[in-house]
Amino acid sequence: MWNPRRLPFARLGVLALVATLALAPSTTADAQPSQSATAAAEPASSVVRIATFNTAALSSTREAFRDVKDLLAQGPDIVALQEMSSWERRERVRKRLLDCEGCAWDGWIPVPAVPGGQPILWRSDKFTFLGRDWIQVAPETFVGDRGAGPSTINAKYVVRLRLLDKATGRTIWILNNHFVPTVQESDGSRNDNHRRTQLYARHMAGLQEIIDRIRTEEGGGLVFVTGDFNVNYRKDKIAQDPIFPYAALGTRGIRSSFYKLGEPGTGTHVLDNGFDKRLIDYVHYKPTRRVIGMGQRIVRGMNSDHRPLIVDFKVTTPGCWVRGELIC
Repeated sequence: MWNPRRLPFARLGVLALVATLALAPSTTADAQPSQSATAAAEPASSVVRIATFNTAALSSTREAFRDVKDLLAQGPDIVALQEMSSWERRERVRKRLLDCEGCAWDGWIPVPAVPGGQPILWRSDKFTFLGRDWIQVAPETFVGDRGAGPSTINAKYVVRLRLLDKATGRTIWILNNHFVPTVQESDGSRNDNHRRTQLYARHMAGLQEIIDRIRTEEGGGLVFVTGDFNVNYRKDKIAQDPIFPYAALGTRGIRSSFYKLGEPGTGTHVLDNGFDKRLIDYVHYKPTRRVIGMGQRIVRGMNSDHRPLIVDFKVTTPGCWVRGELIC
């Protein structure tokens, strides 16, 4: 069986020029049918713990690495990161957490700085690597100085990873994102910063198209959408603006963990004034009998102005439900 640990360059995405081919139907995914079929032969379930975390570009390499290491110590199985464009930051993660002797983690860290800012890590013992790529959903865009971040926003990408859950044989997709900031009014609707909201809408439309393509052209599977969406769920669920995640991803049956598991008392983002109730970092999924949200928590004490969100899911195979009762 192919093991990405034997090819350290696979984590770094050295084959960046052919990354868009990595998830084509003829890739590694087709080399795994016997394992998938065996795992799914009898009813089975597994708990998959997914985390998302914006490490904060302004944090030092040392601070950001410490945050990532502390997050891994919380016991996640898959970790989607944002604001990791710094080559030194990515190299430290690769060398100390992925390529070290006895490391328990593998990872997909694209080489170019912009998509490279959204690496995805996973536990080697729980998953088999099937494919990865990044898809540009919006070009570099001038948005002006009125708002957070630079006046010209880098091109927007969805960084994708496809894994095989060894316990159940289910295919798991992670779609990692970082949306443009300063787009939401205090009531949850979009603001009048039109360049920013138009960029947001373009990114969201691209993400929707990717979700549709996975279901219709790329074999399907369990889709999890992670990232910093820069929209407060507490307000978004009320306003339900069509370009923001509650409504836009809801059209695909994709829901935030907050939708099923409730709103935590604290938030995932801390403002300069100390306000910390905003929920802008998400793990989205499609609630079905195949994927059941079990619990969520926000980790405090990081150097970043963001806090990691960790969500537990039960993943099941056919046969786990008997007369409406979960038996696996």
